[in-house]
Amino acid sequence: MTRRFSLGTAADRKVVVLELQGSKLAVVRMKPDGSTTRQEQALPSETAAHAAADKIARELVGRGYVEHGQAKPARSQDKVQARSQAASASKAKAAGAPRAASAPADGPGPGLFDDLELVEASSPPLARLAPLPVASADSGNGAPKPKKKAGKKKKKGAKDPDALDRRVIAVVAAVGIGLLGGVGYMMYDLFLKPASIVGVWKGSMVEHEIGQSLTYTAYSLTLDAAKRATMAIDDSKPMSGTYSVKGNKLLFKFKDEEGDEVDREYRFRLDRATLALIDADSGKLLVDLVRQFRQPDAVGETKAKAAAAKDLVDVGERQADPEADKALASVEFGAKDGAFKLRHPPGWTAQTGGRPDNTYSYINLEKDPFKIVVYADVTGSLISGSDSSNPSDFEEGSEFAPVQKAHEHFAKTGTEDLGDYQEGKAEVFKDSGLGEGRISVFTASAGLFGGKLKGYHVTTLTRNRRVSVLAYGPEEDFKKMRPTYLAVSRSLAQ
Repeated sequence: MTRRFSLGTAADRKVVVLELQGSKLAVVRMKPDGSTTRQEQALPSETAAHAAADKIARELVGRGYVEHGQAKPARSQDKVQARSQAASASKAKAAGAPRAASAPADGPGPGLFDDLELVEASSPPLARLAPLPVASADSGNGAPKPKKKAGKKKKKGAKDPDALDRRVIAVVAAVGIGLLGGVGYMMYDLFLKPASIVGVWKGSMVEHEIGQSLTYTAYSLTLDAAKRATMAIDDSKPMSGTYSVKGNKLLFKFKDEEGDEVDREYRFRLDRATLALIDADSGKLLVDLVRQFRQPDAVGETKAKAAAAKDLVDVGERQADPEADKALASVEFGAKDGAFKLRHPPGWTAQTGGRPDNTYSYINLEKDPFKIVVYADVTGSLISGSDSSNPSDFEEGSEFAPVQKAHEHFAKTGTEDLGDYQEGKAEVFKDSGLGEGRISVFTASAGLFGGKLKGYHVTTLTRNRRVSVLAYGPEEDFKKMRPTYLAVSRSLAQ
């Protein structure tokens, strides 16, 4: 394909020829003096060659060149410009203007096509944009409709990630508020809430005067919100009635066994966990009672537990075998204050402790999940009267023997750490080095989420101590651990 362009009259005409052969483009320039120059370039594709030729053609037309042959000027404006330039050149020639002055404006100077940037194949010419649509006649007043704001339309049912974040934040905030409220309530309940006298209170007092024996007094007091009261001192039958509070005085109206009214008056000092009863006349402290968090059982529950306790019997042989006992419990261990000693199985953890006044000591044996705890306390000895009585004054197994009383008292007061404690009938236990004792089977619960426990409660007495044993573990393992519990209990000695 060949395209021919010319500028000027026949005497000084300049000619430019564009030759296209496939992807090759050649530019031939012929000057008025007859000299010719040729530039040739190979482009990546035939399309790129055509694009480059069109670019050169537009530049030539813009400088006043006229294309001859089949090709037409690209724009009508170019034709007008070419005609105006040709007319200007004719006028200048008629006026006798020198040729050199018109040459720079009429034609391309030397090296004009050396600077042309030919179109690359990787950058094809941009497609022309389609014309804007004409507003329809029925569009109101003929004004174009406003464009809708750019934005992605949400698909129906699509999930919004921001909504999920908001839900997560809401849940975290709700949990935080709940925790803060719980902590606030605990702080109020522990430190700001006024102390209440309503509740179950228990405590004891040991008194000692020079030249006289120790005296022990145990108190149990229940006060409810309806102003009803129940009080028991030592193992006496509880008295029931009403109570009232006047300043720092606590007034009771009880009825005794004969139905007669009994009035009692105390001064008191109330704290969140303690209630001190003080003699109203002398101002002497009678007892410091401690609040019990386990509420008393209802009448129906008490009868049900009593019926269940009758079924707790020790099934199996309890005849002592010293050699077998030593094989099971061979490690000797003594209490901190020397009140008693025992033997325990190898591999068990053993700990001991006590009070500085030598009125209480303990040994704690443990091999998870099994536990054996032995307590030696002066309280049990005082309430049972073992310090002033002779064991030979009572028949074997007597219900009036001091050890029987000490055993029953511990079952009522010494098992607060075990929930749902139920104990069977006490039987004679006479195989330990501390003399005749009592033994019972008991069951209890292992906390809120734990299983059921089962074990032995054993009581023996020394001259000035009650020695109590609680040996227990999971109920299903009782039969397996029974010989070990008995071996440790029989090893008790001073």
